[in-house]
Amino acid sequence: MVPLHLTGAFLLACYNEAMKIGITGSEGKVAQALITNLDSVHFEVTRLDLPNHDVTNLDDLIASTHSHDALVHLAWKDLNVDRVDPANRIMYENVYAAAIANRIGLVIMGSSNHARDHNERESDGQIRYSGKPETPNNPYGEEKQLMESRGKQLADEYGLRVICLRIGNVNPEDAPKPDKPTRWISHRDLGQLVSKALEADLEPGHFEVVYGVSRQSVFDWVNSFGYDPLDTAE
Repeated sequence: MVPLHLTGAFLLACYNEAMKIGITGSEGKVAQALITNLDSVHFEVTRLDLPNHDVTNLDDLIASTHSHDALVHLAWKDLNVDRVDPANRIMYENVYAAAIANRIGLVIMGSSNHARDHNERESDGQIRYSGKPETPNNPYGEEKQLMESRGKQLADEYGLRVICLRIGNVNPEDAPKPDKPTRWISHRDLGQLVSKALEADLEPGHFEVVYGVSRQSVFDWVNSFGYDPLDTAE
């Protein structure tokens, strides 16, 4: 296991071994697209999903992620933008708690583009995370905001590295949909996004919110770890 103060970049460069990462919601469409596009030489994936693993069970999550280097949280129950199952808050709190208990230095949280109203733009007409108060699109987006805020709190308190990805539309067809504004992310861009985040040389306590989208004109994917979309949604 990588000590809390070390990074994926250090592990790959100095130990020349795969990062051990746990992915919650591993049987879902987003996780399936991600896992298919992760380099199996660099990343050893532990799949955490029902029926074998219930992320609402903290004891099981801690046991299942012992000696891991990073957690990627993609599990979500009852994906409905108008209501949020209470289990979802339990799950993301458990992911943070397991990371702290097991001294896992990096947590990547699957947030959503719904965390900010699509009509709320910066002065240049784009949508990006600014750290200022934001209006969510819906109750689903509001809960994702709370998940992000909790990550910032724990990054400050425990030195966790937390990256929240406001993921756009991932679909089995791996093709843009006629959404306005378009928020599609291709499968290979999703793989690149998470890989870059896992491999980044980040200081303890690093907190960042990044839009997980392919190239388009509205959502700004600005980030500190080198993600640059390969595919275009428009």
